[in-house]
Amino acid sequence: MHDMLVAIWHQDYQHLAHMQAMGPLIACLMVILFLESSFVFLPLPGDSLVLLAGGLAGLGVFGPEVALVYMPIAAGLGSLIAYWQGHALHGTPFMTFIERAIPEGSLPRASRLLNRYGFLAMFSSRFIPFVRVLTPMLMGISRLRLTGVMISSFASAFLWTLLLALCGHTVMALPFFAEHQQLFTKGLLVCSMTLFAIAIIAILVRLYRHRNA
Repeated sequence: MHDMLVAIWHQDYQHLAHMQAMGPLIACLMVILFLESSFVFLPLPGDSLVLLAGGLAGLGVFGPEVALVYMPIAAGLGSLIAYWQGHALHGTPFMTFIERAIPEGSLPRASRLLNRYGFLAMFSSRFIPFVRVLTPMLMGISRLRLTGVMISSFASAFLWTLLLALCGHTVMALPFFAEHQQLFTKGLLVCSMTLFAIAIIAILVRLYRHRNA
């Protein structure tokens, strides 16, 4: 794992291929997207990782199937897990814990989207961190039809990964970023880890304040 992370940081993709690490790397991306779409208290950097995967596809490191198949499947399955959480855990102390952990205003925003757009709320909430997990959870609480939730989950996941991956692919094709692709890639990695650390700290601070209150 250490060698794989070092190779990614230095963008030594030939070494990654030689280690046969592309499969584990793609699997790691899928696991992160699955967890980020499943559990609201795991604010993983999904958006920046999809952008990074699109950029790597633009460099020829990944094939198009990563953004068009693997990542949408992982994100869509994660939304179904979030739906199950809302369906099974409604009214339990765990839901109170979730309300305390998420940023203030996220739950009302997801509720407004769901009340106004129904299943179409998945498409807009998919682009909003935290809210993209809360929307399928509220669908589970409302006992909406599983078939509709499945269709909207996978369709919105496909649209989300497609648009972000295309952005990453397009940016890598621009002359300026093509000349500085190593700096851009490292920037995305640092941004992902920084956002993750900030989100975790914010969750802990909110829980600490609620506990003291």
